[in-house]
Formats: sequence, structure tokens, C-alpha cells
Amino acid sequence: MIVQRTDLEQLLEYFVNMPGARFHEPGIWAREMEEAGWDGICASDHFWVTNHLYPHVFVAATQMACATSCIKITSSFCNNLFRSPVEFVQGVLSLQQASNGRFEAGLGAGWAEAEMKAIGMHYPPPRERISRYIEAMKIAGELLRTNQCQFEGEHYQIDISGDQRIGPLLDSPPPLVGSAGGPRGIREITPLVDRIEIKASARSTRGGSIDLGLMATVTEDEVRESIDRVRQISGDIPIGIFLLVAAGENEAVHQMKAAMGNGYLGNFMGHPEDVAQALENLGKLGITRVQLTEFAPDSQQHLAPLLN
Repeated sequence: MIVQRTDLEQLLEYFVNMPGARFHEPGIWAREMEEAGWDGICASDHFWVTNHLYPHVFVAATQMACATSCIKITSSFCNNLFRSPVEFVQGVLSLQQASNGRFEAGLGAGWAEAEMKAIGMHYPPPRERISRYIEAMKIAGELLRTNQCQFEGEHYQIDISGDQRIGPLLDSPPPLVGSAGGPRGIREITPLVDRIEIKASARSTRGGSIDLGLMATVTEDEVRESIDRVRQISGDIPIGIFLLVAAGENEAVHQMKAAMGNGYLGNFMGHPEDVAQALENLGKLGITRVQLTEFAPDSQQHLAPLLN
């Protein structure tokens, strides 16, 4: 069954996040996703999550760019806690060049406490994380627009001016994409970016790890409220959403769906046709892009013929 859109629904783009089983072959996976008809592909920025050992986000995204010709590519999301926003911009400008203009620069606040502690880096509390993120977005935006930045903040002091520039110098720098879940993040990040992504499960990672119990309590009203907050700030900015999906008819999918109970996010777990319909319904909320991260193996494969 191919899900049909009505004239009242937004035309949705679907971006797929590289699954852990394919981390050893980003280029091959990217080419397969392009051939399967997906709108975009994503490289994530972790050292590890559970038993998945991640490739470096910029290296993986470059392999994806070199192996494909037309599919969009994004970072989902570069972790602001891992590096300076200056290095982030240098990386994404290089990726925009390597992809011939197909890259979108996604920067996130960072959330995984275990990674930070394991590598000996400071893991800030939530208030500091969002403050650092807002400052980093201001710096990144200025660097992308002008290749220079002078900024004095609580967390960053940047002076790239005069003869100094960040390169490569491009006629068309990549669009800047932000991720936000809470009211402050939405309020202060939305004006700084070209696209905003609603993180529906933000409450479940605010403590530094994934809390499935909290994830199960997310409601559709919360998602609607987040979209309304964005629209109060910007009436025309494109809005995406990050979702963990589990599509199939196997025990792993059944367990994930059971863990979500009657929560809204459980709609994106279950039989592939049901999940596809729930995804398409997001267009009615004003969503224009959905980022799909597998919560159960082979979910992308099961959804591809229904969404593409």
C-alpha cells in the first residue's frame, strides 16, 4: 500500500539516519538509499550509543557525498559539546564543497552524558547546555554568512576578523539546521536557523541518557504546542521532526511498541503500513520533513516502498 496524500497535507521529505549495522560502509549505504528514493540521508555525531560504534560524522558524511550524486545529506546533529562552532563551520563548508551543494549543516546541543565523561570532557547541566548551544548557533550563522565572526559571550569568545577567514569560501554556503524540544530552545534557536527540527523525545534525553519511560509519556498535544511555538516566531520557516521508528512484524518491534504503551510516539512503531500512515499524518501538523532513526533493525527497508 502506498500512502496517499490529500491536498491539505504538506508534501513530506523523508531523511534516513545511517543505522548501526551499516556504520562500516557509509558510502555503500548512501548509494543504496539514493537508489531507494529517499529524499535525504543523515550522519550522526557520537562515539558510541549502547553497542553501536559510530564513524566520525564529517568523515562518514564525506563518504556519503562522494558515493552519491543527487540525494541531500545532513549532519544529525553535530554535537556542540564535542568541538568549537568554528571547527563545525569549517567541516560543513568542506562538506558543502565535497557534495556539490547538497549538504545541510545540522548542529545540536548534545545530550549523551556517558560519552562526555568517558572521554574526560565536561558535561554541562541542561541550562548551560542550551546556553552554549544558542551562542554556538549565533557564531555558526555569522561564519556561514561572512566567513568571519566577532563574538563575546558567556561561553565563547571569538575574533576571526581582518585578514582572517574560515574556509573554503563558497558562493552558496549550506543552510543551517537546528534541533530544539523545550520552549527556550525553540524560542531562541528558531530565529537563528534556516530550518528547525522538533525533537519530540527531548524530555527523554534531557537527563543525559535515553529514558524510555519518559518517551512513552510524550503526547501529540506536546508536538502541536512545539510547532505552534515555532510558528509564533516564524510563519514560514520549514519544520522537521526527529523520530525513532520501529517498523515490522517481529519481536523487536513488538517490544518497542509495548514499551511506548499508549504514548504518541508509539504510533511510529508497529506494522509498516500503520507506521507509514502515522508518518504521513505529520503533514497535517505542518511538518515538512521527517528524520527517521531506526529503533528496530530493517525498519527503513520495510518503510521504503510505502513512503518513496
